Amino acid sequence: MKRSQALWSLVLLSGLLAALMTSWTLHRYFDYGYSFWYDQLSIEEHIDKYGPRNRYIKGFQTLDRDEHIVLFSGIVDAVHKQGQGLGELSFTDALGREKRLLREPEIVHLQDVAHLVDVLSIAGGVALLVSALGVWFLQRRRIAVQWKSQGILFASLLGLIGLIVLIVGPKDVFYQLHVWIFPDDHQWFFYYQDSLMSTMMKAPDLFGGIGATLVGLGLFLFAGFVAWLVRMTRNGKAALPN
Repeated sequence: MKRSQALWSLVLLSGLLAALMTSWTLHRYFDYGYSFWYDQLSIEEHIDKYGPRNRYIKGFQTLDRDEHIVLFSGIVDAVHKQGQGLGELSFTDALGREKRLLREPEIVHLQDVAHLVDVLSIAGGVALLVSALGVWFLQRRRIAVQWKSQGILFASLLGLIGLIVLIVGPKDVFYQLHVWIFPDDHQWFFYYQDSLMSTMMKAPDLFGGIGATLVGLGLFLFAGFVAWLVRMTRNGKAALPN
């Protein structure tokens, strides 16, 4: 592939990453659709089953749907504020006793997640900048996209990722990513009986649903970006492929 088309590949890849991070940001403002998945995944029944079995904190199952959603929203807000407020999240059980929602290992893990969110947010911003500057530079040089070769490249890349997920299994991929990303001495796997966080999220099922909508919206946004580039090319704002 010529150097100019390699630059277009970088621009498109950066655009894809920026689209996925934009999708992430939009999901954040809707608490990642937790209220929707709460019903679709029967999370209330899951909490009713495992809440009473928790070995450390009792009474979580006595809360109603709205209270569960508010607590999840509290976790989302804290994770997007460098973990501030995680230790203050609490609920009042049926006997009027106030109890902390999270134990220390869960707080440490969510602080790791908060750090990851910060890193990904920076990466998304950089990707958006690279994509925007790349489009400006290449269009200024009147270097068009060779859509056939770029399409083959991206279809192969997405196909390979999809194949790996199918072969390895979504759950195993999810767990392996945790092994690679989080510190070895920080707990990230929690049994339902040990963690109200894990119980209220029905992990990993909730993350599968969120991941599907997040990636779906991201690909939709990326398709819009590509459609804009195609239209710009057809309007004669780019020269023949270089």
